Amino acid sequence: MLDPYLMLKGLSGTFCWEYWAPAAIFGLFILLVLSCIHRFFELKTSELLFIFIMASTSSVLPSMGFMASFIPVVSGLKYFATSTNMWQEYIINRACPLLMVQDETAVKYFYEGLPAGQSVPYTSWLAPMGLMLVFVLVFAFLSICVMVLFRKQWIEEEKLIYPLTILPIEMVQKKSGSRIPILFKNNLFWLAFSIFFFYYFFNWLSVVFTGHRLLRLTGNIVFLRKSASLSLSPHFPILGFAYLIPRNVSLSLWLFHILFTIQSGLFSVSGFKLPGLNEHFCGRSTATTFEGGGAMIVLVAALVWRARRHLYKCIKKAFIPGCAIDDSGEMLSYRTAVFGTAISFMAMMGFLRFFGMTWFVSFIFMFFVLVVFIGLTRIVCQAGLPAAQAQCTPPTYTAYLLPPTIVPPECYVTMGLQYSWAGDIRTSIMASTSHSLKIQEEAHINPKVLFAGIVTAIIISYTFSAWMYIHMGYKTGALNISTGNSGGGAGVWFFGGAMARIIANFIVPKVTTPITKDIIISRYVFMAIGAFVMGILIFMHSKFLWWPIHYIGFPIAESQPLRYWWFAIFLAWVIKGVILKFGGHNVYKKSVPFFLGMIMGNISWLVIENLLNFLFSQAVYVGG
Repeated sequence: MLDPYLMLKGLSGTFCWEYWAPAAIFGLFILLVLSCIHRFFELKTSELLFIFIMASTSSVLPSMGFMASFIPVVSGLKYFATSTNMWQEYIINRACPLLMVQDETAVKYFYEGLPAGQSVPYTSWLAPMGLMLVFVLVFAFLSICVMVLFRKQWIEEEKLIYPLTILPIEMVQKKSGSRIPILFKNNLFWLAFSIFFFYYFFNWLSVVFTGHRLLRLTGNIVFLRKSASLSLSPHFPILGFAYLIPRNVSLSLWLFHILFTIQSGLFSVSGFKLPGLNEHFCGRSTATTFEGGGAMIVLVAALVWRARRHLYKCIKKAFIPGCAIDDSGEMLSYRTAVFGTAISFMAMMGFLRFFGMTWFVSFIFMFFVLVVFIGLTRIVCQAGLPAAQAQCTPPTYTAYLLPPTIVPPECYVTMGLQYSWAGDIRTSIMASTSHSLKIQEEAHINPKVLFAGIVTAIIISYTFSAWMYIHMGYKTGALNISTGNSGGGAGVWFFGGAMARIIANFIVPKVTTPITKDIIISRYVFMAIGAFVMGILIFMHSKFLWWPIHYIGFPIAESQPLRYWWFAIFLAWVIKGVILKFGGHNVYKKSVPFFLGMIMGNISWLVIENLLNFLFSQAVYVGG
C-alpha cells in the first residue's frame, strides 16, 4: 500500500517497481536489526526468509507489476477521450465493457477529486477490478506452474546463482547461539553502507538548499553525429549486483548494449528505417526491437531444449504417477504443474477471447507472453538485474507478425489493453516465484506452506493496493498530484494520461490503417537476424570453453534499463577483473560484503529519502 500512497501524494516510492523488491529487503534488514537489539524480536532463519518471500511477492502488483498501469487504463481512456482523438469510437466502443469503469461521473471524480460530502463510488470499480483479480490469479498460477517445472533444471542442474537472492540470504546467516548476523559483523559491509548512504544524504541536502547536487557522478557520450549516445552513471546498487555475477555475463550485458547503440546510430545516420511504427517500451528502433524479439524466442527455445529430459520426466509423471522422478520437495507436484500449465494457459486464452480476441490470436499472444516472461525470468535469475525489459513485448510481437486479414479491430483493442501487465514489464510474479524457490531451497521452507503464502500475498497485495489507488484518487484527485520542486513523482506520468495515450497510439493506427505486407516482412527479416545471431552465440558458448562472451545480454541489450545501467555493469566487470587477477578468488570473496553494503546503503536511503520528502513536502530524488 505504501507505493500507491506515495505515488498519489506526488512522491516516487519505487519500493515495488522492480525485481529486487527493495521494500522486502529493507523490512528484513529492520527485523534483523531489532533482533540484534532484543531477543524478543528474534526469528528463525526459515521464518525470516518466509516473511521476505511474502513481502517480495506482495511487491509485484502495487505499481509497475500491474496496478499502476491498470488503474489509469480502466479509467483514463474514458476520461481523456475527446471528439478530436476519437478514442470513444476506435477504442471504448470496441472494448469489453467489463474492462472499464462505465460510470462517467465516477471517472470524472477520480481524476478531479470527490465533492465534499459524497462517498467514494467503489461499486463502479467492482466489475473491472473483480474480473482482473481472477485474471491475475490465473496468470499467477500459470507462472508458478512453469517455474516449478524449470526449478530443478535451473537450480540443481545448471546451478544458477540468483544474484538478487544473495543479499537477503547472506543477511540471515548467523553463528550458532548468536543473534547478530555474520554479515553485520563485517566492517566492509558497514563501511560501504555508510559511504553510499551519506553520499546520497549530502546530495539530497545540497539539492534542497542549493538546487544542485554536491557531487554528480553522471555524464554522457554522444557520437555518430549526435545520433547515438551512451549514459555514464555508476548507479551504485546496479554496480553492487553486477559485481556478484560471472564476468562473462556482465561482459555480455555491457558489450551488446554498446554494439546495439552503434547499430541504431548508424541506421539513424544513414536514414535507414523500417516501414511502420516502433512501439513504446521496445528498442530504440524497429530493427533492434525485432532483433531482440528473435533473440528472445531462441533463448527460450534453448532453455526448453536444455531442460527437455527433465520436462519429459515431469510430463511422464503427470500421466504415470508411479514414474521414478521425485517431486516430494516441489511447491506443486509435477502432475499439478503440468496440467496446471495447460489448463491455466487455456484459461488465459479464454479470458482474452472474452475480452475480444479471436481464439487463434489469443493463442499466439499467449505464446509470446510465455516467451517474454520465461525469457526475462531467466535473464534476471542469471544476470541479477534489478529490472529487465524485453525489447519486443507480446502486443508488439502479435500485432506485427500476423497479417491484418486475420486480426479484426477488436483484437488490436484487446492487445493494447494488455499493456497494463504485458507492456512495461519491470517485475513479474514469475520472476518472484523463481527467486522464492531458490530461497526455499536454502531455508528449507515447507513447499506447501510456501505456495499458500505466495497466493495469499498476491490476493492481499492486489486488494489493498487497488483500494489505496481508488481511495486516494477520489480523496486528492489523480490530476492534482504535484511533483514539488524537483519532479520525480511517478503518479504524474501514470495518471496524467501518458499510459492512456501510449495504449491509444498502439491501437488507433492499426484500427484506422491496416498493417501492410512490407511492414510485416521487414520485421520477420530482422527477427530472423536476431534469432540467427542468438543461435550462434548460444552454440559458441555451449561448445567452446575459450569463448568469452555469454549470450544472455543479447535479447535485452537495447532495453531501457540497460541504457541507464550499462556503465555500472562495465565498472563492476572491470573491478572484479582486477581483484581476481591480482588478489585471487579469496580476496574477491572477502570483498563481497562491501558490495552488499553498497546495495543496502542505497535501499536504506530510498526509505529515508521518501520519509524526508514526505515530512518536508519535497520531491527531491538523488538515490538513482
